[in-house]
Amino acid sequence: MEYIEVFTRGGKPTGKTIEKHEKKFSGEYFRHVLIIMKTKDSPAPGKGEGRYVVQQRSLRARYYAGKWDMTGGGVRAGETPKEAAVRELSEELGINVMSDDLELAFDYIKDWDDGTGMLVSIFMIRVEVPESGFDYDHYEVNDVRVMPFSEFYGHIMDHNDEEMGRGIKDIEARL
Repeated sequence: MEYIEVFTRGGKPTGKTIEKHEKKFSGEYFRHVLIIMKTKDSPAPGKGEGRYVVQQRSLRARYYAGKWDMTGGGVRAGETPKEAAVRELSEELGINVMSDDLELAFDYIKDWDDGTGMLVSIFMIRVEVPESGFDYDHYEVNDVRVMPFSEFYGHIMDHNDEEMGRGIKDIEARL
């Protein structure tokens, strides 16, 4: 069983730990990470459109099934967001990185209508695309592709707000 810590919207720990899929109550937030991966062979910032590693979420996923999206997941109890990002990259795509290779791009709060939400840490990294393709978890990931920023951005904005969009554009400008 996977456990998560509960936080206030302001990021203060409540001292409460729950099972990952347990019902959350109004005012309860949990930590989540997303990792934006630009290929190492992409042009330098400002020198052309970058290429991004994007995964298609499982068709059985609870949220955003079949959507092309960033790699990410929940931060487990006792884990830092950076540790969660390293774990998620390994589990979902078979990419092994050192935590120092990840740079925090920005933090984002996702509020839901029921008064709960996520405190999201968005990390960025340049990665090498394996010649043999990605060794991804077929339970969580349906497919993996590399696509230009404009296509990546279109997929991401299919289910995100303008605040997230501004952060993603900033990553393209500086990664």
